Amino acid sequence: MVLIGTGGIAREIITTWEIDPNKQGSIIMFDNINLEKQTVYGRYEVMHSFDELRHCFQTKDNKFIVCVANPLKRERLVETILKLGGELTTYVAVQGSVLHPETPVGEGSVLQAGVLVSKDVTIGTSVFINAGVIIGHDCVVEDYVSLGPGCRLLGGSTIGSFSYIGCNAVVMPGVKVGNKVRVGVGKVVTQDLPDGSKFM
Repeated sequence: MVLIGTGGIAREIITTWEIDPNKQGSIIMFDNINLEKQTVYGRYEVMHSFDELRHCFQTKDNKFIVCVANPLKRERLVETILKLGGELTTYVAVQGSVLHPETPVGEGSVLQAGVLVSKDVTIGTSVFINAGVIIGHDCVVEDYVSLGPGCRLLGGSTIGSFSYIGCNAVVMPGVKVGNKVRVGVGKVVTQDLPDGSKFM
């Protein structure tokens, strides 16, 4: 599995992957921004060019996850890397996470440790769900959303594409958060938020 990026999200995935008793394969890193970084934790090789990445996809492993917090940058990277022959893959940390086996989870999404996803939830493409998040029944989390640690989406709420919900924020039942919305740390969202708005 290739992790695109060497920052916090990638290192969080490594942390949970290393202690997963069912892990398979290996982790390879890619970072074309921090060119001085040759390894992560001294044991995970870092590639720096798209040519190296294409070669890796052809000869080693073509599964990848984009580990970039910014939803718009994440989408651009996904589109670029798919053209190189990569296969967008999903990662669910097994440590304390609860996910119903029939829950649709889009390709490239990451569910970190301690995530609880209730019944009849839909999770879109390349969604990042940080540790300790709770998603209630009948929620919809659209594509390229980022959910900060410990946030709560209560029953029937909807989070629009490219939105970011901050650490420990709560979205109340039935509330619709539009596309490209930012919700600040610890905020309680009690009414619908229009596209492009900020609730900080």
